[in-house]
Formats: sequence, structure tokens, C-alpha cells
Amino acid sequence: MSYLLFASVELLPNEMPIPPNPPNGGWSSNFGNDRLCVSRTSLSLDDALDWYEALKLGRATVPGKNVMISSSALGPEPDYDGFTVLAEPPPFSPSWHGRPRLHRLVPMAALAEPVQALRDSMVSASTQGRARQWLRDRIHFDLLAYDDWLGAGVLIAPNPLLRSFGARIVNRLATSEILEVGGTPRRGANVTSLRMAVEEVRAGAPAWRAEGSPNALGRFRAPARSQVAMVREELYCPVRGVLDREPPAFFFRSVSVSSTVVAEAKARHVDPPARAPDVGARTVYVRAAPARASEPPMTPLRALERLQDAMTERQGALRPAEALQVPPGVRLFEHNREETVNWICELIARARSHVLFVDPYLDADDLQQFATATQYQGVAIRGLINPRPRRHKRIDPSGDSFGDLMLRKIVAFREPAQEFGEIDIRVSRGRRLHDRFLQIDDVIWHSGHSFNKMGGGEISLMTLVAQPAELAQALAETFAEAEPFETWWNNRPAAIWSLRHEIGHQLRRLAKWIERLSAGQARGGVDD
Repeated sequence: MSYLLFASVELLPNEMPIPPNPPNGGWSSNFGNDRLCVSRTSLSLDDALDWYEALKLGRATVPGKNVMISSSALGPEPDYDGFTVLAEPPPFSPSWHGRPRLHRLVPMAALAEPVQALRDSMVSASTQGRARQWLRDRIHFDLLAYDDWLGAGVLIAPNPLLRSFGARIVNRLATSEILEVGGTPRRGANVTSLRMAVEEVRAGAPAWRAEGSPNALGRFRAPARSQVAMVREELYCPVRGVLDREPPAFFFRSVSVSSTVVAEAKARHVDPPARAPDVGARTVYVRAAPARASEPPMTPLRALERLQDAMTERQGALRPAEALQVPPGVRLFEHNREETVNWICELIARARSHVLFVDPYLDADDLQQFATATQYQGVAIRGLINPRPRRHKRIDPSGDSFGDLMLRKIVAFREPAQEFGEIDIRVSRGRRLHDRFLQIDDVIWHSGHSFNKMGGGEISLMTLVAQPAELAQALAETFAEAEPFETWWNNRPAAIWSLRHEIGHQLRRLAKWIERLSAGQARGGVDD
């Protein structure tokens, strides 16, 4: 059985384009014994209001489909045909809404047991953090942090005539001022029927009030007898009722502006990896390396500040209701290679000094995909690998061997136009490598999978090393003892032909060819 978690109907002004429907109408994913589904459907005004009225009567369905959804008994708020304007916009409202008018349907009884179980498990158990984050990424707010919206429906009606609404002072004098109230009319909107009101608030009570109609530009001016500190505004229409209401707020009479000169970023054009050419090329803008600020001399006051900062970091700060439930030092990936690559690239983009890839099976494609994510000039790229004994026999679709591809990539990265620092890829000869690590300056992440397998069909986990000093020292020593890749490749032993290895190699190539063929046919079927 399907249960309602949240439903919203958003009315769009005529000038707003209709958003496209997602593929297959929405998204769905399994998390344990639960399956979360999110859909978005574009409807005409009449159909959308009919669906909302049906929801009010307890007949919840997936829009455009005859799929019934079980929901609690819903009651309208307000209980008459009208809207409310909240002082603060709701968490699911985009910025262009401003302060939208709302009518909502709130549960009049306890939520269904499966919904309560889902909410309680996600709030109290970090193991459900992935499901909570998945839901937040699709509906753009943390639904399970807002119990007043869970299991509810809402009708969102942004201002259909003005894009914004507010007040400003257009004539500043010591004895009297002129206030201008209004906003920018939407394309093709007729604002002559609107009424605007502004009143000054002193000591929590209205002092004077002015009301009038806007001009063709959506503006109304009102004179004040003295300097104004706090005002409130209201916009209403004889047909639509109240469209906007601004709570009392102070005017800002002075503004301080500072500027910072930012060096122009240079574009680095990155070709797609050979194993996934359909991904497409991308452009990374490389910024100048940040200047290192000199450490000021230690004083008793500065030592006290450091002690207070350390205490605050240990104790933690108050987290907002929408704080991420996934611990920041752990990230789990499964069946989403694109998300995995993007997340790792975001980590690498923070590098200021150097990046070290520790992966026995690192290849030229991995360097192409991840090392180019650095966004600062002069970042050193280092790799510590331990290829299989017969790795040099493996070839790509073009017929090039593993080592030749790596050598060409190293030479290409050393071009000054790439804006990299030192490019140093080494092969471990003494201490063998098993685990995979990603070191970004002084931060180290541990990975169970190789970088070319992360986020595939198996569960992949990356964990932030809490105390990286000892591990960083071990990696540095192993890297110093390792042999440069150029030397290892030139002195590699001759490959010994083996029928068993050759058959296995050809079978692996055949399996990859069938996999690519199946993926291409699947994409063709979807396009058709």
C-alpha cells in the first residue's frame, strides 16, 4: 500500500515556463523494506485544482495515473475558501515566490503507522540517513524535519501580478520623507485593480497609514511627516484578496560595501574518460594558488582564542533542523557512478597543495577523470600504484597498452597550460598496497574500492581518517621508496605467454563488449 508523505500544488504565473516532467514521471528507490517515490506532473489550472479538491475529500491519487494513495483524514486551513500569507516563507518555497499565499490540508488524525515508523527511524538512526538525503535531494527540503508538513497537502499561489513587493525611501529629508511601495509587474499583467497600503509602526502600534492604487510601473508613493524607522506594507486585490503582506521591518539607512580583487580563472578543457566517452567533455576553471598568510606571533590573547575555538569544536554547535543525517566523514555509494565521480571531484577541487592517489590499479583514465578536478594552480598530482604482474598486456579499444597510456597522460599533465604542479606517479616495490586512499593536502579518505569501481553495482564506502598523521607518514615513506613509473615501465619484465591468461583476457574483453552493446541498445530503446 502507498502512503502520502507530502503533496503540493504550485500555481505558476503566465510568464513562468512550465517545468518539464521528469523521466518516467518521477523517481523511486528502495531503502530497506521501504520504497520512496517522488513524482512531478504539469497540469492545467482546472485539473490541478480538481486534484487538490479530490485530495481534500480524501481521494488521493498520483496525478495523471489511477494509483491510489492512502492518507490521513485532511482538514483545510483556513477552513474557508481563502489563503494565508506566512511571515516566513515555507521551507519548500523557492526564492522567486517571495511570500506566497498558502492553503493547506493538515492531518486531522495520527499518521499511518508506516509513515510514523519511517519518520522515527530516519530521525533517530543514522543508518537511514541515505534515504532521508535521497528524499531531500528530490523535494528540495528536509521533510522529516518538519512534522507540520508531513502527511499534509498544500496549495501554493505566488503573486500572479507582481514579481516582488516592498517599500523604499525615495526622498530623504530631516523633516519629511516620501515612501514608494510596489514591485515589478509580471509580463502582460494588469495592475490597475491593485490596492497598496503602507503604515508606519511606532512602539508596536500604527502611527499613520496611506493607501492608493499603483501606476503603470507598479509603484505607489506616500508622503511621511518625518523620518520613518519601521513600516509594514500590504498588497490586495478586490477579486483575489490579499496578495502579499510584509511584517513590520526597519529601514537600512547606511550600507558598507567592500571589494576584493579576484584573479581571472583559466579554463582547463578535459576530455571524457576513454571507458565512458558518452559522458562528454567538461571545462574546469583553475584559479591562482592562494597566498599563504604569515602566522602572527603568539600572544596570551591569541592562545585563549585558540583554546576557546578548540572547546567549541569539541562540544559542537547547535545544528539546524535540516542538518544532514549522514555523518560528514562517511559516504556510501551504490548503483550511481555519476554521483560518486562528482562527489570525489568536489573533494579534490578543495586541494591547495597536493593530491595523492593510493590505488594499486590506478590508470590513465582515473587520472583523466579525477586529477583534472583540481581548481587551483600549482596543485601537485601524485600517484602510488602497484599494477598486476601482467597489467602491461592489457589494452584499450585503440590497442594501446596500460603503461603507454599512463606515460602519455603524465607528459600531457606536465604541459604548463594545464596549470598543474609536480606530476609524479610511482610504483610501490617494497611495501605492497592493498587499501585505497585519497589524500588531499592534510586530509585522508579511505576507500574500499578502486577509484574505477567506486559507485558501481557493489556497495562502496569512503571514510574520513580521523587521525591521519601516522597514516600520512607511512604513505610518505612508501612513496619515497617507490620507483618512478617511467623507470618501472621501461624496465618491466617481458610478458610470459600463457594460454590460461590469454583466454581469461579475451573473455573479459568479450564481456565488456557485450556490456557496452547492451547499454547502447538500452539507450536506443529509451530514445525511441
